Amino acid sequence: MKNGNASGVVGAASNVGLPTEVDVVVIGSGGSGLIAALAAADENASVLVLEAEELVGGTTAISGGAAWVPNHGYSYDALKASDSLDDARTYLLGQGRDAVLDPEIVDTFLDTAPQVARYVEQETYLSWIPVCWPDYTSDIPGASNFRALFPGPFPPQVLGENAELVRPPKKSGMARNPLPLWMLNGIKGSWLAGHALIGALLEGCLRKGVQVRTRARATQLLTDDHGITGVVISGGTDQQEQVVHVTKGVVLATGGFEGADDLTSKHLGAPFSVQVSPKGHHGDAVRMVEEVGADLVAIDQAWWMPGIQVPGEEMEGRPISRLVQGERALPHTIMVNARGERFANEALSYNDLGAVMREPDPVTGEMPNATAWMIFDEFYHQHYGFLGAAPGGQYPSIVVSAPTLRDLAVRCGIDPEGLERTVGEFNPEAAAGRDSRFNRGTTTFERFFGDHNTFLGRYSPNSWAPAKADSARRLIAKAIGPIAGRVMGGVAKAHNPDRMRKVIVPALTKVMRPSLENPASGTLGPVDTPPYYAVKIEASAIGTIGGPRTDARGRVLNTEGQVIPGLYAAGNAGGATTHGFYGGAGGTIVLGLVFGYLAGRDAAHRETATS
Repeated sequence: MKNGNASGVVGAASNVGLPTEVDVVVIGSGGSGLIAALAAADENASVLVLEAEELVGGTTAISGGAAWVPNHGYSYDALKASDSLDDARTYLLGQGRDAVLDPEIVDTFLDTAPQVARYVEQETYLSWIPVCWPDYTSDIPGASNFRALFPGPFPPQVLGENAELVRPPKKSGMARNPLPLWMLNGIKGSWLAGHALIGALLEGCLRKGVQVRTRARATQLLTDDHGITGVVISGGTDQQEQVVHVTKGVVLATGGFEGADDLTSKHLGAPFSVQVSPKGHHGDAVRMVEEVGADLVAIDQAWWMPGIQVPGEEMEGRPISRLVQGERALPHTIMVNARGERFANEALSYNDLGAVMREPDPVTGEMPNATAWMIFDEFYHQHYGFLGAAPGGQYPSIVVSAPTLRDLAVRCGIDPEGLERTVGEFNPEAAAGRDSRFNRGTTTFERFFGDHNTFLGRYSPNSWAPAKADSARRLIAKAIGPIAGRVMGGVAKAHNPDRMRKVIVPALTKVMRPSLENPASGTLGPVDTPPYYAVKIEASAIGTIGGPRTDARGRVLNTEGQVIPGLYAAGNAGGATTHGFYGGAGGTIVLGLVFGYLAGRDAAHRETATS
């Protein structure tokens, strides 16, 4: 990585300073957009990034920032792991996906993903940290426990004043997590997760001369007989439009359309009642490409995510919901619909569970599970943190409590007989560590997030004094946070990824790898200790998938299967590489990084008809 000074991000309050012509325009500033810009600039193209919102980063900035990279090759000795492209190909094309997915695109992804991971390390301040983390469908051929790469710390000081323009993280977090994230809660002076990934990509872009404009929304693609010629931009206080001409191409990286009620109603059956992604995902890419004859693919698919809306929690002036992840894989809890019936394995990946929640009834067309309730008991309350509350702590008002299951059902509008019957059937099996209906706890992924104390067992403070253990962790994190933040910042700025991994990965592996052998009992337990609790969970999505069909280079195809010259798409704005199959942690981000990189490079090298 070359050192240099990063120029500034400019807000297009009145479109002042917008160039009239560049080689490549990238629409969107999430992971796929910034890496497309970085790759194009690295090939000596002049690049302009347009971001409709005030902050850069998209959904990537508030995510965990992981990248799912098969055969990444990092620290396999320390992980005690191996992988191969053949295994990853078997995994991706399994369960009938070989009849649906484009094998050329799958092979391009598998070949390119490790290269892109190394490219990010070479050209930015980011370092990847590989961890033990099971694939989301961990029980099929080709699955692995070692494909997730998490962003190491990033020093925001290298961004200068531009650090203020990166979207900050959101509140989330799982009640129990094999990755000891609690140690990082007091960190200051270093960025982590998706915040770090976006910060690193933005700094790399600015250092290479990429121009970035916020509050500049692209509304139309301009074309002639030779392809895409420019972009129409609106924005600013006077709402005047401006045209930026392109000599090479336009890369669409706007994210999905989960925030557009008209498009979600049309393509997904209904709008989302809660949002788990930030604002700005209006479907701009879908609207623009339809006007130029692009073929749309996977338009009815999304990266599904259950969400809980906590009153008063907002991001940039709009309500944003908490993600519901590992909390539902713990014992002494189930999820039910309004009939009081379980409808799925609660410990599934969020994408798989969310898909079940959005399934319409074949007769009525309604979605009976789109609004569900997580039901749990006092044992759960006393042993696990939830919604920011410590074990045994005070829950926010959205958590309903009652002395009996019947009273709880009445207060929540759930069928009382249905809930009592469901819990009555569930409890005896759960007490024996079984779930004959949905097989909860039978895969490595599901067991990974259960209640296990792999080193001390029942002697662990988590077992006999969970509240005190949680308090101790908070105090430790607060105490070491300032020092650890400075140390991490210095290490990140020195940028020696191999040395960082040599120190961190063996320790993390020692802590996390035993969780791969967790028993099913850690995900199952009877809901039988009063009082009882319930919280409403709504089906949502971290992003939609549908958009323009693309080839293996990220080029957009028209309805006749021909390339639209100069038009590219990556990430949730298009491509639909896996048609909604979520490989593992970082499975969405890596698709954006890989095909954003390929699109940016191809656009920079494109020969135009007039050149």
